[in-house]
Amino acid sequence: MSATLPSAEFAVALPATPSPLQQLQRTLSGDMLKLRRTAALRLSLFSGALPVLLTFCIFYFKGQYIIKGGIDPWPKFVSMAWQTAGTLLLPLFVVLLTSLIVNVETKSGAWKHLFALPVGRGAVFVSKLLVLLGLNMLALLLFAGLLLGAGFLLGLVKPGLGFQNHQAPLETVLWMFGHTYVATLGLLAVQYIVSLYWRSFVVPVGVGMGAVVATIALLNWEHVDKIPYSAPLGTTMQMKMTKLGGLEVAHTLFKHEWYSLAWFAGALLLGYVLLQLRRAD
Repeated sequence: MSATLPSAEFAVALPATPSPLQQLQRTLSGDMLKLRRTAALRLSLFSGALPVLLTFCIFYFKGQYIIKGGIDPWPKFVSMAWQTAGTLLLPLFVVLLTSLIVNVETKSGAWKHLFALPVGRGAVFVSKLLVLLGLNMLALLLFAGLLLGAGFLLGLVKPGLGFQNHQAPLETVLWMFGHTYVATLGLLAVQYIVSLYWRSFVVPVGVGMGAVVATIALLNWEHVDKIPYSAPLGTTMQMKMTKLGGLEVAHTLFKHEWYSLAWFAGALLLGYVLLQLRRAD
């Protein structure tokens, strides 16, 4: 008896494999929902506001000793706030942020379940990276916006400082925002890979904090610009006072920012390979 094929009316079509873009969209939607279970979003808001708040308080209570002779207070205000952020707060924020985002899967033991879903590991890798890049940008945008707003507020509550009599350095702030974002990319990528490799919250945070402290200790080393953890501070130091008392910054990438981009690309390439080889445990 010859075998018969099932009729078309009884044939069941298998679901089509999601395209890479669909996989990324699904994974990214899930990662965005998971933000509610972490302090990552609150950390981004806090880290953007804290340097501005500290600088605002300094100028509110001690501004008359910092700004003298009716000079433009904006350059000093902006440079002081950026130094506060770039020296320690911004690198530590990136360290904590990457650990928090990756630790969502680690603390719930969800990596095995995540890799069993009909999405590739590449989609998982890129999705979490996009969340990190977005939160990092949010923190810097908030910092830049609050910085300008705090200066205008000081012009109202402390008119003797003269903020209301001078133009805010909007162009310099925008260029510094771009420079600083690029400067954080190498640090962010390295910490992301460390967090993926050591599926723990404590180890990546410890590695990151140790690297930040070591970088500060090595600031006088001639090759410190090659260390990704030093890039935010290196960018802060590139703001220069003009002869007219204003602030200026170059419109091209600095050498240490090119190193940051190189670290970003190299770390992500290595991390993707490690993620493909790693067991889903």
